[in-house]
Amino acid sequence: MTRSSAHLRVACGVGVAVLALLLGAAPAALAEPAASAPAADGAIVPVVDCVQDAPLGAVVSRTVVLGYRSTADRPVTIPAGGGQNDLTSGAPDRGQPSTFLPGEHHGVALLTIDAQSEPTVGWRVRDAVAPIDAAAPACTAATAVTLSAPATVEPGRAVVVTAAVTRLLLGPADGGAVAFSLDDGDETVIPVAGGSARATLVAPPAGVHTLTARYVPAEGSALRPSSASTALASASAVGPLTVAANSVVAGSTSAIVVVSRGSAAGEATVDYTTADGTARAGLDYAAASGTVVLADGMREATVRIPLPARVAGAPAVSFFVLLQRASTTVSTASAVVLLPAVPAAPALAVADQPGGSSGASGARPATGDRGGPASALPLADPTARVDGGAGQDLLLLIVGALLTAGGIVGVVSVIRGMTMERARA
Repeated sequence: MTRSSAHLRVACGVGVAVLALLLGAAPAALAEPAASAPAADGAIVPVVDCVQDAPLGAVVSRTVVLGYRSTADRPVTIPAGGGQNDLTSGAPDRGQPSTFLPGEHHGVALLTIDAQSEPTVGWRVRDAVAPIDAAAPACTAATAVTLSAPATVEPGRAVVVTAAVTRLLLGPADGGAVAFSLDDGDETVIPVAGGSARATLVAPPAGVHTLTARYVPAEGSALRPSSASTALASASAVGPLTVAANSVVAGSTSAIVVVSRGSAAGEATVDYTTADGTARAGLDYAAASGTVVLADGMREATVRIPLPARVAGAPAVSFFVLLQRASTTVSTASAVVLLPAVPAAPALAVADQPGGSSGASGARPATGDRGGPASALPLADPTARVDGGAGQDLLLLIVGALLTAGGIVGVVSVIRGMTMERARA
């Protein structure tokens, strides 16, 4: 052992002791494993992505890049240095990950160790150990894939996913291709350009699926392949339902009510019914109820409420259409239908004539010269009454009676009588 190496070991020991005192714990306590954390569903496998050695005199600084694979369906937290997430030599906690997300992840942590004093170290997570030694891939050739995808997708819809490919310590990788697949099915291969590849996939049926992106280096490249995966949840995003009424104009025979939603994905059903407001069922509108079905791909459906004819002068009234027993959430459960007022029947105009008056307002029936109603007949009508014609009316009455009783003989007798009367005079 060289003198510088010995000095390094002493310095590390002193540093650990000081850190333990600051935390209020003895150095011996740090070496004792803590109680095991409760196991979560799924396995977590630690991965050493790559190592890179850099000689620094008598000390060899080894840079280590870590990753992991988790088959759990939710994030899992395992404290570093707690007995189930440790480095197997020296201090158990050196900044390794403590939160593990579902799927495969690379380049999540970087740490440095003294390769000369610790030529073989292991990263232990639960019962799995990843060795950290010179046999690990060199970081100049190792690659990592970072996968980006929506957390939730709609079945059968197009979903865009992106994979970024990097050389762990040297920036983005170029060349090669990324093969995307769902649940280890058929792969969609996209060339890498500018360090990334983007694919458009068809979302799988409802459920939780695994999306995988596998980097394939170009032929003859010194880069190493890598992959990443993540959970992809597929679910119908039906969206909340709303109901609204269209405007009703005078003379309408029905009111139109629209049930709509924000997304057309999946099927949704809801019952509807009418309820009185100031309007009365059977008088102002026809009571109605039923079920609205929005099939997959439909954003809205219409309901027609019959409207009977209303009497002249009926006032403006309203009633309600209510949503009930929906298969999904409802954001607006009622709509108000407003029925406009019905105009009153127009008043009959009184014609201008002697003794009468006319006008749109305050009109009164016209009266004759004796206080009775004036004749509605035209002034030139021969049957209209003429003032001062009482004697003429009497003569016509007598002539009519004679014509009825005696016919022409009676008329001749009347004429003879009048002639003889004049002769005597």
